[in-house]
Amino acid sequence: MLVERFEIVSAQGRGQYGCVYKALDTQLQTYVAIKVLNSALHNSEQAISSFKNELLLVRQLSHPNIIRVHEYYFDQQLHFITMDWIEGLTLEDKIAEKKLTSQEIIDIVKQLFAGLACAGEVGIVHKDLKPDNILIDTEGKVYIADFGLAALKNNDNSQSIIGTPYYAAPEYLLQGKVNKSTDLYSLGVIIYQLCCHSMPFKGNSLEKIIDSKLSGNIKFNPYQARLKSLKALVLSMLAANTQSRPESVSLASRLFESLINKNAKRNTRPVMLFAAAFVFVGFIWVLATVENTANTDKANYSSIAILPTVMNSETENDAFTDFIHYRLSHVSNLRVIDTSRVTNLLKQLGLNPPLDKAKVELLSDLLKVDALISPTVIRTGGNSQDVQIKLIKVDGFNTNESLLLNAPLDDKKWNSVASQAVKNLKQALNLKEQAGKSLLLSSPPSKALFNIKKQIELGNVEVAKTKLQSLLAQNPSLAQGWLVLGELLLENNLIIEAEQAYSKVLQHAKPLTYSAKFASARLNDLAGKVELAKNDYLELIKAFPYNIELKIALAEFYFFIEQHSKAEQLLLDVVKLDPYHPNAWFMLGRAAFLQGDLNKAVDDYFVKALVTAKKLKNPLKEGEALNAFGVVYGQQGNTELAFDYYLQALTVRQNMGDSAGVATTMTNLASLYLAEAQYKQAEDYLEKSLDIYTQLGDQQGLSNSYNELGVLAEEQALYQKALKHYQDALAIRINLSNQMLQAESMNNIGFMYYMLLNHEHALVYWQQAEQLFQRIQFPIGIIHVQQNLAQIELSKGNWRNAFHLFNNTLKDASALNSVEETIVAKSYLAKLGFLQGGFKQSFSELESVYQQAEALNDVRAIAEFGLWLADWSMQLGLKEHAISYLEKVELAVANNGNVEYHNKHAFLSRYINDQLHLNNLQSQALVAPDFAHQSVYIRELIYAAREHLRTGKKDISAYLAKLKAADYELQKYQYIDYLELLAIQQFLNKQWQALQATLREAELLQRNMGGYWRSFQFDRLHAQLALANEADSSAYTAKVDKKVVDLLNNLPKNAERTFLSTLSYFELNDGFGELSAND
Repeated sequence: MLVERFEIVSAQGRGQYGCVYKALDTQLQTYVAIKVLNSALHNSEQAISSFKNELLLVRQLSHPNIIRVHEYYFDQQLHFITMDWIEGLTLEDKIAEKKLTSQEIIDIVKQLFAGLACAGEVGIVHKDLKPDNILIDTEGKVYIADFGLAALKNNDNSQSIIGTPYYAAPEYLLQGKVNKSTDLYSLGVIIYQLCCHSMPFKGNSLEKIIDSKLSGNIKFNPYQARLKSLKALVLSMLAANTQSRPESVSLASRLFESLINKNAKRNTRPVMLFAAAFVFVGFIWVLATVENTANTDKANYSSIAILPTVMNSETENDAFTDFIHYRLSHVSNLRVIDTSRVTNLLKQLGLNPPLDKAKVELLSDLLKVDALISPTVIRTGGNSQDVQIKLIKVDGFNTNESLLLNAPLDDKKWNSVASQAVKNLKQALNLKEQAGKSLLLSSPPSKALFNIKKQIELGNVEVAKTKLQSLLAQNPSLAQGWLVLGELLLENNLIIEAEQAYSKVLQHAKPLTYSAKFASARLNDLAGKVELAKNDYLELIKAFPYNIELKIALAEFYFFIEQHSKAEQLLLDVVKLDPYHPNAWFMLGRAAFLQGDLNKAVDDYFVKALVTAKKLKNPLKEGEALNAFGVVYGQQGNTELAFDYYLQALTVRQNMGDSAGVATTMTNLASLYLAEAQYKQAEDYLEKSLDIYTQLGDQQGLSNSYNELGVLAEEQALYQKALKHYQDALAIRINLSNQMLQAESMNNIGFMYYMLLNHEHALVYWQQAEQLFQRIQFPIGIIHVQQNLAQIELSKGNWRNAFHLFNNTLKDASALNSVEETIVAKSYLAKLGFLQGGFKQSFSELESVYQQAEALNDVRAIAEFGLWLADWSMQLGLKEHAISYLEKVELAVANNGNVEYHNKHAFLSRYINDQLHLNNLQSQALVAPDFAHQSVYIRELIYAAREHLRTGKKDISAYLAKLKAADYELQKYQYIDYLELLAIQQFLNKQWQALQATLREAELLQRNMGGYWRSFQFDRLHAQLALANEADSSAYTAKVDKKVVDLLNNLPKNAERTFLSTLSYFELNDGFGELSAND
């Protein structure tokens, strides 16, 4: 037995540094792995230091594919750490069996990539990755073990070689050099071994192994055909030259996913996305890998923007500009800025064509283009007109203007003029399109269709729809018209009608044109034919690799399916091409936020979104960025900054008439006011936002407001009302197909069922919420659910489970720098420590959390934790301390506390003032059958019964009758307190058989709990039962003595006398009272 806790079960293996054992943790009743340092190395300070570093390093890693390390110990002259015990086999065992299928190999490799990517993010290198230290459990989950030999990034000075030569990179074997591809090389060897059932290198000595690695003579012959696609990746991972390997584990992982998905036949449930804005040359759904969507080498393309056509008729000139844009957008290696973006930017900057040199330079810089096209239509007499198109090249601070085209223009010549303009532009910019282009140019649409498009852009949707239907009635074979109609119908969620329109496109469009391919993609998408839709979209991307709005649409798709890391990678490519894009930086911040990286969201992305918005003089985007700052700072617990940014955002949005933005910020402000228990302000903002969302018909906004109304009702302990609001929000969110919002609602509904004492419903909703959060990879949401699950485990008396859940969420929240979740985890871990008798440390930890809440001005946390500290003080008999804490939080509870806090404060005040008597409780029927009210009601009865016994009275049957009627399903440790009172009454009444049954029930409950600090009271009664049965009571008496001494040692300073006095509330002739009196 080690540290009187770990019972060795069996030896599992021996490594360079020591032995691994399977052991039983007798405290938590669970198996753990113990790694013990070799005794031969005990005198080596370096070995001891390296061993301790294993714990420090691995504790930085929190990932499901890396074995979690618990604690370091020194006992019986042994240095050891405890880790998760994994029941299963090593990967070496699995390889030896030669029974792995190709899918099993793919699943294993995916998990290895994921674990190593996590380590790489914090700069940790394994240096000894091999099949022997990779474990696979009975369900196929992979765990990387033995990071004890890891080294921090850039620690390349060590000359000692650690690792297995066959799996180690050649530069490491030769010079001891470690770099970010060291583990990648080892993983390449493992993948080769999995695929080929052999090693890529030969040699029976270190020198020969190194020679074999440097020769580069590797043949990749997998035994399963599906794995052949991995050849190029594996060989690059095994390259002798580090520069020839993939740049990072993350990049290699994406390449691996790309290669596997290329041949996979996946049965994925279709998801439909309805575009928020119509883009004629663009799409929403793409299932391509990011690295294949574009080549951003500047030498491969040029960038241009088309200025609005200068002419008398505004509608016509904009339509002509759109027509030119349509023709140029089909040039594959030309990046053409969307015309609406150019128009909006000119409007924001207060510029009107023609532009002077300074304005041209400003515009080209903000759009990051090489040239501008400036069309002008000139009246030549009567109805005749010419079009003059100028090309303005921008090179640094120089501009060069030339005439691109001057030609007569009428309705019949739009296409010929545009064709000549495209030809001349290609020559002027020296553009040479790549051969073998897969899509052909569709027949040019009519002028009328571009006028209709302009109406759509201006928001005149019904006018546009009417004109479009009229146009199609006159020209039913106009494929582009049917495509526009299909997009309009799809945006309005008219699925069947949209499918009919897309079918018309295929009926009338030529094969291998943009219109045909896009319509085919939409139809396959809506029909759930994912693979076919994917192939269509891949061809579209290949044809238009420099279309920025196409990439933005793709990023929105990734958001829709909650693949936020893919969205981030794609958007980084966008800002590389277009650093002042009005949406890209904000979307990057959103991606980082949804992945839980709050610091990156603010410091790297949202700040650039704000700078860009100001530079573009775009108040819409400025309000959006300011609001995002408020969201992040609110999540981090910095309410002062959050309020400041929200109020700035509200002012900007109100000034520009952004109704939707105003409602969003109002809802966010309401959430902050709720957190500070300022209900009137919160309600005012919510009512205003509801009105705006209703007028706008904004379903997502309505769902958010209903959600916050639920929080408002919850704060006032109106749990049924809150449940209704949360259910209303969920009903809307299900129709929106937004998994993030659905998960939030399910989490909230689960908590309401918990507060309403329906733990079965609570678990159902929490489990669904956790699955959704995991599916979309939203770590903060996962933490929220796990902390709720931990609370229910605590309430049900499963304290070991609660400890593990809270402890895991503490690590995860700390890694994400999420203050609120960190505070919750720390406080509940302190509470668990208190319940198990660790008074001194628990008080210290909760005091620290309380001070942190004060520093953050988190009124809710101040009230809650102040009440906890007062309660704990009363339980230990520290009345003065309790009074002090109640006085500290009195103002916070009175002005900002919710109903639950008011009830707790009133109860503790009555207890301190000795007002807990049965006659005072007679009228307190349990009118609100919920967790918060019932908890206080039960505790009042228990405390009143104790005080009744303290006066020397021996009949508490009236209290017990009321307590017996209570629901203890979620009040297990209060049920133990009830059993304590019941056992005392049975002892006083000499009901020995009943007492024995009660003590047995209490013992079973406490086993699940892992130890409740009041258990010594049951041992006292066990001793009396033994005496009544004329049996030996010394074992129980010894238990009492040991437990009481342990508790006294864990008390705050000078608390022993009051503690013993508080616990001596009933007459029992066992010397405990004398101990109290003589202490």
